[in-house]
Amino acid sequence: MNHITVAIRMRENTFRKKYEDYIKQDPQNDDLKRKGYTAVAAKIARVAYGIIKNETNYRCYHESVIPSGRIPSVRP
Repeated sequence: MNHITVAIRMRENTFRKKYEDYIKQDPQNDDLKRKGYTAVAAKIARVAYGIIKNETNYRCYHESVIPSGRIPSVRP
């Protein structure tokens, strides 16, 4: 499997949301699927470029960064 397919198949992430936005009118339309894959590939490229340029770690969703770099666990 390629990285784009893996990103789209994950349940909750911004890549899947972008793909679903493209195919929501007709999920069986191959042209819309192709456009969705292309949009996701472009988004992955932008994210990868930003990570490399800024030398940061990837965060799926916007999270506040703690100076120590630790990610706090959320407990009820």
